[in-house]
Amino acid sequence: MAQALAEIGDAYAIYGFSGHGRDNVEFYLVKSFNEALSSTVKGRIGALEPKRSTRMGTALRHATEKLASVHSRSRHIILLSDGFPQDFDYGQDRRSNVYGLRDTTAALREADAAGITPFCITVDKAGHDYLREMCDGSRYMVIDDVFALPRELPKIYQRVVGS
Repeated sequence: MAQALAEIGDAYAIYGFSGHGRDNVEFYLVKSFNEALSSTVKGRIGALEPKRSTRMGTALRHATEKLASVHSRSRHIILLSDGFPQDFDYGQDRRSNVYGLRDTTAALREADAAGITPFCITVDKAGHDYLREMCDGSRYMVIDDVFALPRELPKIYQRVVGS
């Protein structure tokens, strides 16, 4: 996807996130908007790996803030995840995903209100169960096979930008 965006000249940035409680959310730079798709950036992309919890709401809010200063005809956040939003302090019952879903739903609406179109992608086979609660069906995609992701990315790009 990064290669395709670079070739067509679309500006994009790549960030990662991980959480371990509200006071320990990491949001890290993989590629900035003004950085070329160099071997260094490709190395950072290749080094991405799951870390701790999936505290999506906070990450979405930070990405929305970063995009607020970007002037473009259209602005999109594509959130790629391996599971539902959860963290050890998301609500009183660690087994419940209600707090994480509600927080992420609110963050997705905040992005939309800021003129940024969010789109969620998950490689979690159970993704329909929670994504349909968080956003409209046109704003997410579940990819059952992680190895199909490269094949699906052009379709996702067309779907997101064409909307």
